[in-house]
Amino acid sequence: MEIMDFKILNTAIERVLNQEMAELDITYTQATVIGYLNRNRENEVCQKDIEYGLGLTHPTVSSILNRLEEKNLIRTQPLESDKRYKKIILTDKSASMTSAISSKIGKITEKLFEGWTEEEVACLSDGINRLIRTIK
Repeated sequence: MEIMDFKILNTAIERVLNQEMAELDITYTQATVIGYLNRNRENEVCQKDIEYGLGLTHPTVSSILNRLEEKNLIRTQPLESDKRYKKIILTDKSASMTSAISSKIGKITEKLFEGWTEEEVACLSDGINRLIRTIK
């Protein structure tokens, strides 16, 4: 196995996910931010949290947040704990999209692992998580 195999796989998966998310007028990366915000609804989430939580760079997250705000999918307000930072909040519009996003991702994941045993999926998952820990 070569490291380039990971890049090819990533590109292919992102292409399929972006095609599916286009029906919702968002990109897959925007969908991951919406998902992150949805999973962390009870917390005050600012840009740095998204950067760290999703492993994205500051410029990438800034760009994504700007686009999501233009589409009325997020809004910001000063953090209660530190007014210098902005809390990022899902709007009703994006909150209603979360189940469609999860459903689309679930169907793609199901199709991707068609014919795999639970043990094979678990083994791959363990290996990927190990690689992620190593690279960090």
